Amino acid sequence: MSTSARSRTRALLDAALPPPGEPRLLALSWLVKTVGSGLYLTTSTLFFTRVVGLPVHQVASGLTVAGIVALAGAVPLGRLADRFGPRRTYTVLLGVQFATMAALAFARTFPAFLALILVFLLAEQGSTAARGALVATVGEGAVGVPPREGVRAWGRVRLRAYLRVVTNIGITVGAAASALVIQADTEAGYVALLWCTALTYPGAALPLRWLPARETRPAGKAERTGSGWQVLRDRRYAAVTLICGVLSLQAQVLSFAVPLWVLQHTEAPPVLVSGIVAVNTVMVICLQIRFSRGAEDDRRAARMCRNSGIALLAACALVAFTGGMGGWQATVLLLLFAAALTFGELWLSAGSFGLSFNLAPEGMHGQYQGFFSLGRGAATAVAPALIALLCLGDHPREGWLALGALFAAAGAAAPLTLRVRGVGVREPSLSSAAK
Repeated sequence: MSTSARSRTRALLDAALPPPGEPRLLALSWLVKTVGSGLYLTTSTLFFTRVVGLPVHQVASGLTVAGIVALAGAVPLGRLADRFGPRRTYTVLLGVQFATMAALAFARTFPAFLALILVFLLAEQGSTAARGALVATVGEGAVGVPPREGVRAWGRVRLRAYLRVVTNIGITVGAAASALVIQADTEAGYVALLWCTALTYPGAALPLRWLPARETRPAGKAERTGSGWQVLRDRRYAAVTLICGVLSLQAQVLSFAVPLWVLQHTEAPPVLVSGIVAVNTVMVICLQIRFSRGAEDDRRAARMCRNSGIALLAACALVAFTGGMGGWQATVLLLLFAAALTFGELWLSAGSFGLSFNLAPEGMHGQYQGFFSLGRGAATAVAPALIALLCLGDHPREGWLALGALFAAAGAAAPLTLRVRGVGVREPSLSSAAK
């Protein structure tokens, strides 16, 4: 390869990748972690039922109970990230997840499964908070950390958007890698895959060794910002968390409602389920960074959440009329539904990234990100029952339209939250409003 070709290749890679150093190391860690998530999401239920020997209802109830209980650890573990530094806290929690995932390979009773999965999900909740705080320190605007000379700076929102693209790539790679094990359907294969999943956690921790072990605030900031549980008194942040939690029900529409709807309520070909997921994945990978531009501004981020609600209303309206429709007509509408749902997802991700970072005081990103994760966690817990009642029940068309109206109402409320007075949070400036 000629020198000019190498230079052009390197320039393209530099344009597509985060800046060298901390952002790129964080992206590598994120990729390894999400490959493990792809392995786990596609095979965990099969492992628990076929290898551990648990009935499906016990697996479902255990995961539900453990997931709800684990939500209680989000804010306390986020506070640890503020106190001891997000890198150190995240690394420890990755170690806990490695130990519990490895131990699950030997679990053969329901009590052992429940205890281990509870610890695992508790560590996952803390990891979410610590990762959010880590993005805040690595991204542009981290307190006391100016960009290095010669290295272009990426804002927190743009870096988080890029990491979401990495998430989709990693989960896709992990899911594809697990296909052979699922096809073989052997106990040895599932156990080996669980061990491989466990090893991704120390693998994700390895690149973090080269990140500075700094806190999310300068020394002495804690005493000036008030209570260590400040997020629990911040009404504005609570409102944003609730709104984004409601809008995040769209993720469960894709993973829970779409397969059942396509197979049981339409005449579209079953393979369309995979097609809808493929459309969603490709759009997120190609468009997430572009859709996140401008989300550093509070008002623009709030408008993105409003746009998300409108797009999700359109998606629900489209799918509502596919019930009993002929194969090709249903296919066309469902592909349009997939695009509208993904537009809603793209705007929601961008808006939630911006608001969750912008409205959090410096030095408290751990506890604030932990609190923000409660919205999505609660939505994940209630989504199956709510979606089954509304969209898969006796009156699905009306149910889909009601769900769409809920999305639209939540999105419309997002700009109004900026008028709510926060606790220790800056008010939106007139300059930002004019942008």
